[in-house]
Amino acid sequence: MGKKLTMSRIVKILPYYEERMWGGGTRLRDEFHYVTDVEPLGEVYNVVALENHADCTVPEMNMTLSELYREYPEWFDCETEELPIRVNILDPIEDLSVQIHPDDAFAKTYNGGRGKPEAWVILDTPKDGRIEFGHYAGSREAFISMSEQGEWDRLLRYLKAEKDAFIDIPSGTLHAVGRGVLLYNISRNADCTLRLYDYDRINPKTGRKREIQKEAVYENVNIPDKMIEFQTFPAVNELGCRVTRYTDEPGLYTLMRLQVKEAGRFLHERFAFYTCVNGEGTVNGIKVIKGETLLVPKGIGWIEIEGPLDLFLASFRNMNRDEQCRTEES
Repeated sequence: MGKKLTMSRIVKILPYYEERMWGGGTRLRDEFHYVTDVEPLGEVYNVVALENHADCTVPEMNMTLSELYREYPEWFDCETEELPIRVNILDPIEDLSVQIHPDDAFAKTYNGGRGKPEAWVILDTPKDGRIEFGHYAGSREAFISMSEQGEWDRLLRYLKAEKDAFIDIPSGTLHAVGRGVLLYNISRNADCTLRLYDYDRINPKTGRKREIQKEAVYENVNIPDKMIEFQTFPAVNELGCRVTRYTDEPGLYTLMRLQVKEAGRFLHERFAFYTCVNGEGTVNGIKVIKGETLLVPKGIGWIEIEGPLDLFLASFRNMNRDEQCRTEES
């Protein structure tokens, strides 16, 4: 017998937590209502589906998100074997390690995974908030030399964090979130990080420094650096929703922001995860508060939003099928 068909419906996704040595702040608990015994808390996975590793829970379906993706593919209609996107919110009280995420080819040989391009939107930042982003080395030899000599002030490039700004992080980009910078992160649903520098700090859980992978970084870091900057995008008023469209790359991810003061309607043809970063309201009558994530499967149609709500929409467009449909429609 085949599996029992279940009509698609909007469901809540419970977050997955992992301890982070740079965590320990209060905002994720106090402002975003996250309840967990995980300490120190600095990062919450609102959407992740790495089976037997990091996997959100879908309580209404009594299964994990990776199981939902496997058992009900029609909810997503994706060409990928695994859920293609991941979403998390970070609130570090210390700087993250300076790191890169490699491309698919290297990740496959390194840990059997995929590369992890990502993008950030800054939700809040202190006046002195900053991120490490890129480097000043003109050649691979110069990069290696400055790294080996610990000339971090010469090598590392920093940007002042800008509230509500967007930044794209292609594979091979050197980066690190700075202390106090609260951000929303969308990425490929993958886990391959290569550290270059971790400030020689000691992990109190182990009493040792964390591993770095400098040789792998030397091999994969973008040289010359692409000198990427923050971007801001205009918001457009659509049927009661203030819509900001950040990125929409087939085969990678789609990211938008919907801000609704009172009431609005919105149509997104693909599946989408809606994460609330401020406010309280309803989506198709389902109550949602700050910190919660809803999955709206493909085919649900128009959604009715009652605010005030500030929602990020994370989705995915197939590289092949969706592009073919667009061509036929044009």
